[in-house]
Amino acid sequence: MASNMDNLPPYQEKQPVQEKTERSASATSHITNRIAGTVQTGSIRDFQVDYLTIIRNSATSYHISLTVDPTPLYYIKLISSVAQVSNIQIFSVSDSTLPIAAARLSADPKNKKEPLATICTCSPTQPDALWLPMTAPKTLSSDYKTTLPIVLIPGRPAVPHLFKWYAAPDEPKFELRWEGPLPIVLGLRYHENNFESQYMFATVVRKTADGEDNLLEIRRWGGIEFELGVILGLFVLTHAKKTELL
Repeated sequence: MASNMDNLPPYQEKQPVQEKTERSASATSHITNRIAGTVQTGSIRDFQVDYLTIIRNSATSYHISLTVDPTPLYYIKLISSVAQVSNIQIFSVSDSTLPIAAARLSADPKNKKEPLATICTCSPTQPDALWLPMTAPKTLSSDYKTTLPIVLIPGRPAVPHLFKWYAAPDEPKFELRWEGPLPIVLGLRYHENNFESQYMFATVVRKTADGEDNLLEIRRWGGIEFELGVILGLFVLTHAKKTELL
């Protein structure tokens, strides 16, 4: 006759309540050991970047995708008609009627008294839209100055800040550099003509005959207006240098 003991489950020692509590606390400590708790924040001081590709669809249209996902995120249209609100327009994939950001090219680019272009990174069709300047280099300089809205502190609105586009003379590359000290950095620690990577906010490698794509490396957490402004500035720059993205 079989014993009732044969049907009993294997013996296991009970885990002490205190040990369970300690393990549970340890498992969640990584999200509770900071003042912000579970709220995740990011800043331009994190020095993280995203990688985008700019794909040419036709002579006057492009789209933007992540390098890890070919799905179009935004469309770019180049327009020569003076009847339009601007010459370079960015559209969301869900609405191709109203641009979400745009740039106006100067009708007289040789006139040094007016900007090379003006850039609007939010609702350019509105009468009160904010247009910020992008200026051509002065004598013996290769830097194009541009003012772009950027989020300096997480949770606070974007504010205009001065950047410089540098166009490499012998390479298909553009760099966008931050001007002045970074947020919450002592001015004494900043020196002009700083080429450290922390001051590089975007780098563009243009597609060549042997290249793969137009690659854009852009600083993360600056806000959508900053990112759209970088893309607009890139197209203004190619126009000013009488070239184009292949």
